[in-house]
Order: sequence, then structure tokens, then C-alpha cells
Amino acid sequence: MPFLDYVIISTQTLCRVLVIGATGYAIALKKAELKALARVNIALLTPALLFTKITKSLDRQMLLELWFVPIMYVLLGFVGLFWTQYGGRVLGLPMGFNRLCMLAVYFSNVNSILIPMVKGIASSPDSEFLLRDKNDTPMAMADRAIAYGMLLGIMNNLLRWSVGVAIMKPPVLSSTGSASNASMATLEIGDASQNETAAVSEATQLLAASQSPQCSTRNVSAPFLKTASKRIWQAVRPCMTPPLCSVLVAVFVVCIPSLQHAILEKGTYAFSVWSAVDICGEACVPLTLLALGGQLSVDRHAQTDDHDDGHLVEHVPNEKQNAGVVLVLLGRFLVVPIFSCAVLYGIHQYASWLIPLLRNDPALFLTLAIVSATPPAVNLLTVAQQLGMYETEAARILSTAYFAGIFVMSIEVSVFLWLASLIHA
Repeated sequence: MPFLDYVIISTQTLCRVLVIGATGYAIALKKAELKALARVNIALLTPALLFTKITKSLDRQMLLELWFVPIMYVLLGFVGLFWTQYGGRVLGLPMGFNRLCMLAVYFSNVNSILIPMVKGIASSPDSEFLLRDKNDTPMAMADRAIAYGMLLGIMNNLLRWSVGVAIMKPPVLSSTGSASNASMATLEIGDASQNETAAVSEATQLLAASQSPQCSTRNVSAPFLKTASKRIWQAVRPCMTPPLCSVLVAVFVVCIPSLQHAILEKGTYAFSVWSAVDICGEACVPLTLLALGGQLSVDRHAQTDDHDDGHLVEHVPNEKQNAGVVLVLLGRFLVVPIFSCAVLYGIHQYASWLIPLLRNDPALFLTLAIVSATPPAVNLLTVAQQLGMYETEAARILSTAYFAGIFVMSIEVSVFLWLASLIHA
């Protein structure tokens, strides 16, 4: 198939994304309305989409063959971090702003861009080369690609709100006066005193237990296990979002073939419930694109100031902001996609035994390639707002990346489709 045909497929797909996103931009939704949409999306629509696509498209064997997806995601992340870390040093970017650029390159938009693009590509009559075999269908191919992307999206969200926030969090100002230092010292002494008292109390309890005739290993280890399990749950609880819980439930269903078959068997009440969840999931894509356009409108017209809040926040001159935006655009649309395609194509050509699914399903290559070239995640601004710093810079990076991505991704997706056709040739 001529390369022009791949360009037509990609531009037609992006045109649909652009129309819905531009509608959300033109409506100019307010922050309160966007917050309400995000709540419905996160609490209901996205979990429904994740559950139905994974349970319908994947089986236990395919799930095991996707072991390399987390490794690939971390590897691409390190490439982006390396690019922005050393590129920022060469350009002389302020440290905090350089960290913001690192997050923009590392964390890409998975759900809002990938899902409508894959569905648009599947609806094209010239996308038959992406089918796995003669029994495959375009919609089944799209469902598999979405399931692949959702696994990446979950990792994206987990790392963004843990590692991402930790990277962006600035040091606390030390020049707050002797009274503050004295209060900190008092706090530390108080904490130390409490810890010492707790340690003595715990030691006394253990000594008494050891002298008791009913002492056992179970009695001694019970308080420790209870404390450890409580701490682990407190660390994990913030990450247990509805989408993640939906993925965990879907993976559990996929790992039990009899349960998966019972849910997907037509003519049963279980399938009726699954169909209702599937209908909710279908509403996720248009609502996400409308919210994305509305968020970009808010970001572009918002006049926000960076708040100190006791943190070291550097002033970023305009020329440094321009350099940072260019660094992010090159990283997201050029460096990471080239490295991703090179690694995937090299594995397919010289080590296909390592990842059989990559050889058998061109939709997997297409999914990973598209995810590597999508614009930064919109939640980058949310992270900046949460920390009260670099909000204006984050909004500028996002608006520039998304408007530039409309044209850049048209070419990149055309190249990805051409490479996918070579892989499955």
C-alpha cells in the first residue's frame, strides 16, 4: 500500500479527535463543570471501559505474554528523563522548571488520544493489514489495542502521582527564623520522646509476654504484622483509584477462564450486566475528548501565578520557557518515538522469540508506538496546581504540545502504520 494511504488513514483519524476536542474547546467549560465531568469519568466511565475491553480482548496466555510492557514503559521513561535532564543542563534551565519538563516528557496522554485514534483506524477500510489473522475483525483489533494501552495507562497514573509528585516537590525554605527552627527542634524532641516512650512500652510488653507461660511466636509477631500491614495499606491506599481497581478485577477474571467464559456467554444475566458496563464504557471516549478540549481552553486563558507556600520557586524567564517547551516537544515527538520504534523493530527482527505477541499481533506494535508519541498528560497541570508552582509554565507546555501534536502526529502515525505493515508482512 502506498505511503499516501497511511497518511490518509492517520489524518482522517486525527480529524475525528480534533473535531470533538475543538468542540470542547469552543464550549469553554468552566473549572467546576470540568471537575464534575472528571469525577464521572474517573469514577464510572473509565473503569467500565477498562473492565470490558480487558475481559473481552485478553486471555490468560496473552496476559502472560505482556510481561515486557512494564519494562518497555520504564525503559522509555528513562530515555525521556535522560533527554530532559542533560538537555536542560545544556540549555541552562532552572532546576524546578527542568523537573517539570522531565514529567512532561515522561508521562504521556494514553487514554484521551490512543482510544479514539485506534477506533478511527479500525473503522478505516484500508486497515486490514492490522488484523491478526483471517478470523480477526477490525473492532476486535481495536479492543485489543485499547486493552494494551490501558495497561500502560494504569502504570502511567500510578507513577505520575507517586514518583512524579516526588520529583516535582521542591525543598522547603530554611531561612524561616530562629523561632521556626526552635519549633522544629521541639517537634523533633517531642517525636523522639514519643518514639522512646513507645519503644520502652513495646519492650515492656514483649518482656512480659516472654515471661508468661503462654508466650508464643504468634503472640510476639501479631503486633508487628498488624503494624506492618497497616503501614502498607496506608501507602497503597492513595493509589487504589477506581480505574486501578477495575483493572485488578478484570485481570482476576481473565486469569480464571471459566469465570471469563461465564461472564461473556450471551443469553445470561451475567452478560446483561457486562453489556450495561460496556455501554457506560463507550461514553468514555467522547466525554474524555470534550473534557480535554475544555481543559486546554481553561489552561490557555487562565492567568495563574506561582505561589511560594514556603518553597523555593525560581522565576523562569520567557527565553528559558521557550527553550523548555522545545525540549519537551523534541522529547515527546521525536526522541522517545524513535527509540521506541527502533527497540520494537529490532526485537521483531532479531529476537522475535522473546515477545511472540509482538510478531503475531501488529496492533501491539501500533499501540506502543502511538503511546510513545502522544502529547504530555493533561494532569501535568494538576500536579503543578497541587504543589502550587509552575502553573503558568505547565499550561504553556500543554497548550503548545497539543496544538503542535495535531500536525506532528499525522506524520508519525502514518510512519507507525507503515512500520506495522512491514512487521506483519
